[in-house]
Amino acid sequence: MRLFPSLPIFMAIASWPGSLFALDCAALTDTDIPFALASEVTTRRTGEAPTTRLQQMQVFRKGGEVTTFTVESPAIYLRTRGANSLFPVDAFYSTEPTDPRKWSYSIGPTVYLARGRPVSYSADMKRADGKLQLAARMTLELLESGTLELSGCRFKVLKYRRTLDGLADRHPVSNSEELTFAPALRTTLASILRTGDIEVVSNPTEISFNFKRMQ
Repeated sequence: MRLFPSLPIFMAIASWPGSLFALDCAALTDTDIPFALASEVTTRRTGEAPTTRLQQMQVFRKGGEVTTFTVESPAIYLRTRGANSLFPVDAFYSTEPTDPRKWSYSIGPTVYLARGRPVSYSADMKRADGKLQLAARMTLELLESGTLELSGCRFKVLKYRRTLDGLADRHPVSNSEELTFAPALRTTLASILRTGDIEVVSNPTEISFNFKRMQ
């Protein structure tokens, strides 16, 4: 199963050196203007030197839907669609264009979460032909709330822990993830994913309106 991946709850992150203009922070939070989030993604595996790469996520909000493109290169990307980044319902891998995936959940994306009271639910992913690729039991727990400052804008954020245990193509899978989610953007801004002896840390470096759109 592909992985496209404890932050201090207040983070002040400098703008990318190439940023020449201040962002319109109100437009980011009060409108559906598209934006791009640049991140540094560091992968650590026990016994190996860590590797770091740059990654871009493009976010398109329209009504009750959010479409994201997690871009590795112009030809390699993951596109998801859903009410927010925590509950995607569609997943499309550019490397497998004939096999889009569908997610379904036993709860809705507006589920109420109280701090320290995790919610358990089931999640299934099916292939284009209807065959089950992933069947999992997941938990989502609200850990804390705070603010994150990025490219001159300050956002209210919620920090979650999400766990997954199940079968992917009949093979056992298990992971846990810490997610820093901005409700006003309906987007996860930072994450730490742990799977076995692998840890993938995604830290945001810049948010921008100026980018070459995939959509």
